[in-house]
Amino acid sequence: MHIVRPNISAFHSRVLKTMRSLLLLSVSVAGVTSFASQSTLLPSSTAVTPIGCKHLHQHAAQKSMHHDDSTGYEGVALAAIGNDETATSLHGSNRRSFLSSMLAPSAVLGLATSSPSPAWAAKGAAEYDLEYYMRDLFMGNKPEGNLPASNAPPPHPPRELRGQLLPLLLDDDLQSCITIQELAKITNIPIASLSEQIGIFRSKVQAAFKVTHPWKEESVRDEYYFDLTCYALLRTASIAIPQDYAKRDAFLRNIGRRLLDEIISRELISKKSIETLNNKSGKALTLTDTVPCIIELLDLFQSTNYCTSYRLGDKNDVERTGLNVFDQLDDEEISSSSGAGSVNCLVSVFDPATLGGALQITGEGSRFAPDFVGPTLAAVWERVGGAGGVSVSFESYFVDPVYRPNPKDFFPNERFYQFTIARK
Repeated sequence: MHIVRPNISAFHSRVLKTMRSLLLLSVSVAGVTSFASQSTLLPSSTAVTPIGCKHLHQHAAQKSMHHDDSTGYEGVALAAIGNDETATSLHGSNRRSFLSSMLAPSAVLGLATSSPSPAWAAKGAAEYDLEYYMRDLFMGNKPEGNLPASNAPPPHPPRELRGQLLPLLLDDDLQSCITIQELAKITNIPIASLSEQIGIFRSKVQAAFKVTHPWKEESVRDEYYFDLTCYALLRTASIAIPQDYAKRDAFLRNIGRRLLDEIISRELISKKSIETLNNKSGKALTLTDTVPCIIELLDLFQSTNYCTSYRLGDKNDVERTGLNVFDQLDDEEISSSSGAGSVNCLVSVFDPATLGGALQITGEGSRFAPDFVGPTLAAVWERVGGAGGVSVSFESYFVDPVYRPNPKDFFPNERFYQFTIARK
């Protein structure tokens, strides 16, 4: 077998060039890190000591010479670069060991605080740059990333959905719920045929779905089986409504409008909110008028166990949350011709029962995902403004509240909505 040996001279040149660049990077970052009065060097035992260095005793002496609390990177940077002989003495058997020592987080940065840092503390830009360059120098950076995805957290036990709202969303037979009725109406496909197609698709995917969403009962009362059924229903709907995005949007919006009408007719919210939504006063409905109605609807979804909690408004603006999410100025923006004509509102729904199916569909490259909260709230705001009316649009996003250093790890528990209510 013919073995091609690496070009040591070329490798030596690459090492020197990269190390000089890293020195400049390290020194510039040192000025920033010295800002923290608590910053100190790690113990000398953690400084970089290249494998195969012939002058190890001299190197140890250099470590103490370069120990400087005000410029925490200096000792490591000079120790790493000041041994040119190390690069020329490297060979195939110890280059990987050398890389391992260089890429160790403590060895690369040589920094610590007076108190232990959290396990998931975010790395700085310089740390990511240094790690990238060192890995690229010795091992290369894969286009898909160098870290494998972590295992997902264990699923929580499924909640039991209950209450008078549930049969409006889904029923076990897929015959009488609003969702299947609206799908049959917009596609002109009989309900029986749609139910059969949904059942067939559900049976095909349920084994894989159950791995991450282990239901206890094959009923829509079970949170995870509800999720699976919603996923199968929307996948069936995407086949019945192919590539017609306006029609797909109309389907979801009609579900929200029908749900709101049924909630009102069955008096699932207070009489005061019903009178407000039916505009019994005769005056144009304002945004501030709708806030108690919105909260009651979100409470209804929560009491059904559709979600564990919710937030109305911006979490970073306490004065603009809950009952205070809208004020008189917002009403004027919509009603006055001199106003900007649009108002935004943020809503977060935590652990919605459709989260797994929605994430799966999104991961498959489609935005036609199951959603009941967004269309229902939009139906409320569509009643604002009287005869002139308003248009309501919204986008939803999935949020993982936990910082995870691996970009491949994404385990959201929140569906975040941004509504825009605009004067027509």
